[in-house]
Amino acid sequence: MSKESFYNSNLGLAMARADVGPIIVEKDQPGQPHKGKSFAAVHAHLDDIPFYAGGLCAKLIREGYTGYLIRTSNDEKRGGRSTAANILSNEQEHLKVAAALGFKDTFDLYYQNHEMNGISSLDLRNRLIFLFRMWKVDTVVTFNPWGHGEENPDHWATGRAVEEACWMAGVDNDYHEQVEAGFEAHPVLERYYFVGRPGQPYNRVVDITAHIEKKIDSIVECRSQGGGNLGSQLRSQLAQQGKRLPLLGNDDRTADREYARQFLLDTSRESGKPHKLAFAERFYYIDQRRPQRSAVDEYVAKNAVAL
Repeated sequence: MSKESFYNSNLGLAMARADVGPIIVEKDQPGQPHKGKSFAAVHAHLDDIPFYAGGLCAKLIREGYTGYLIRTSNDEKRGGRSTAANILSNEQEHLKVAAALGFKDTFDLYYQNHEMNGISSLDLRNRLIFLFRMWKVDTVVTFNPWGHGEENPDHWATGRAVEEACWMAGVDNDYHEQVEAGFEAHPVLERYYFVGRPGQPYNRVVDITAHIEKKIDSIVECRSQGGGNLGSQLRSQLAQQGKRLPLLGNDDRTADREYARQFLLDTSRESGKPHKLAFAERFYYIDQRRPQRSAVDEYVAKNAVAL
């Protein structure tokens, strides 16, 4: 079963949510209010970001962020060819996905596909900390590290390593050799954890209507994952039967894009409906940039007297 088919078949469950605060609808901001900031989108497989957060990433980049795309696995098991050919095709398509969404650069960490629960989490965390410090990342987009129902070990291994790296990147004495080499400690305080499985909590709904074309552009680049070229495959099959489907147009590129628009965006449509949005994506959003007053601060404010 494909990623999108699994997700759509459990859409009712996906709307359930834990008590994580009120749902905020995030809409486009005019101009480029985030100019000078950077974000990292970290996924395990080629098609994770396109399906779960492609609209958000395009939105953040349009609003001024510099984006970096990190893929943790080598995707060796997806592509229908030899292991080496699969690794190469997914790597090449990762560059195309990044270009479609507007990312500045991509990194592939090449951990073995579907076996990331057996790798050193310390090694992965160290590499992410280095990248977050090097790019001075302000925001991350990735899997919910506490998301239940996640059977793919690459997903939860990636999400948990990102969560750990976000705060450890801001601690001077963690990997102090990086700091001494000029990569200053830099915590990542804003996080968008996407809903990767039915029933995972969310408190942020992002309007991606204005960015849906870029989301489609990124999805159709995921040919090795079996989702990007379904339209052209169907068009070819129908032609062999002496038939055509007007929806699919007259060329493979159009066929793939219109197939994605018609059949692969149901989750985005359903996520937007309760909020009268054409398309939306859902996230568990955390913002640690706002200072929190402790009990001590509150007590001092109420009880301190002049000397």
